Amino acid sequence: MRKDAELHADEDKQRKEEIETRNEVDNAVYRNEKLVKDNADKIPADEKAKLETAITAAKEALKGNDTAAIKTAGEALNEIAQTVGAEIYKAAAEKAKAEKTHTGAQTGAEQPKSEEKKDEGVIDAEVVDEKK
Repeated sequence: MRKDAELHADEDKQRKEEIETRNEVDNAVYRNEKLVKDNADKIPADEKAKLETAITAAKEALKGNDTAAIKTAGEALNEIAQTVGAEIYKAAAEKAKAEKTHTGAQTGAEQPKSEEKKDEGVIDAEVVDEKK
């Protein structure tokens, strides 16, 4: 039995790599379909089309048994997904910065300066333990 396992070790290793590659690409397809669904309004149309094309290509590759084709399609999908993710992050950062600048300008005029701050009713006190 041990000799049999040693004889087929290379085949088992190759099969394991095939399965792992297939699972990684399948997960990438799921993540990116969810990304498109959840952020459809935030993704530029041309980037969205590229991502959907890559998703379709990966799905087609998964239907076959060619591990190299599956791996190539998965890598292409991940590369495009990184670009789209960067675009979404960049847009969100610019929006947050614009909102912060806009809100800061409004509240900056309303806030009193540090010397003019009102007493907020804070009392400096010391706790004394009288059980001694």
